[in-house]
Amino acid sequence: MKKKITALCLCVALLAVAVVGASLAYFTDTKSATNTFTVGNVKIDLIESKYHREGNDNSGDTSIPDPTHKVVADDGMKYVATGHTMFTDAEIKADAETYATDYLAVKGENMVPGRGVAKCPYVVNTGANDAYIRIRVMIPSKANNDFVAVKDGGVITNQWCSSSIGTGEFIDGKGGGWNNAPAIDKASVTKDGVTYDVYTFTRTEPLKAGAMTEWNVWNFVGIGKNVTNADIEKAIEKGVITTTETGALSLNVLVQADAIQAEGFADATAAFAAFDK
Repeated sequence: MKKKITALCLCVALLAVAVVGASLAYFTDTKSATNTFTVGNVKIDLIESKYHREGNDNSGDTSIPDPTHKVVADDGMKYVATGHTMFTDAEIKADAETYATDYLAVKGENMVPGRGVAKCPYVVNTGANDAYIRIRVMIPSKANNDFVAVKDGGVITNQWCSSSIGTGEFIDGKGGGWNNAPAIDKASVTKDGVTYDVYTFTRTEPLKAGAMTEWNVWNFVGIGKNVTNADIEKAIEKGVITTTETGALSLNVLVQADAIQAEGFADATAAFAAFDK
C-alpha cells in the first residue's frame, strides 16, 4: 500500500486573483498486453468565469446577463436539474478565456465599498484518467468579513455557492456549523507571510476525463458596503493589503485545485488522505 501511494500522480492548479496556472504530473498505468505499457495522466485546468452556472443573482454583479439555455437530458447534467436555465460549459469556457483581462481587470480595479466581483471557479479534467477533485478558496484571515458585519480589519465580503454542495456534487463539509457549506479551516495556511482562512470543496464523485465540474464553488468577492477608510488602514497595517510596484493597493484571494487519480481509492476522502501524505 505504501508503495502504491508513493507512486500516485498528483496534479495541482493554482489561481491567485486573476492569474491562472496549472502544473501536471504523470503516473504509470500498466495494461495487460504483451510487453506493452501505456502511460495515463492526471491533468486539470482551473478556470474562472463571471458566469454562475444558473445565473448571477448571487454573483455580486447585476450587470452580468442571465443564461438562456434550458437544461435538457442530452446535456448530460447530473447535478443541474433538467428544465433549469444555465450557462453551458462552452459559454463558461469562452468567458474564462477573457475573464482576467476583460472583466476582473476592470471590475477588480479601484474597488469601493459595496462592490462585488463575480468569481466563479470551475475545474476541467483535461487528462486521460478520471480523477477526484478538490478546490480550495483562501481568504486572508485578517481581512475576512466571514459573512457578518465588518470586524477588526475585515474588509472582504464573499460568498460560496451553496448549490455546489446542496445538489450533492461536492461533499457537505458543514463548516461553521452550517449545512451546504465547505469545510472551513480558519487561519490554517500561510503564504508569503499572509495567513488565510481555507474553504475546501471536495467533489463527491470522480470527474471523468474531458468533463467539467457542473457547479462553480464560489460566487463573488467584494468590499463590504460598511467598510470605512479606518478599516482599510487596519488591513494595511496587518499586511493583508499590500502596495504593488505601481503604488496600487492589492489584496489577494487564492484558489487552488487538486486532482488525484480515482482508480485505487474507495472514495474522495481516501484519495485526498493519500494526496496529503
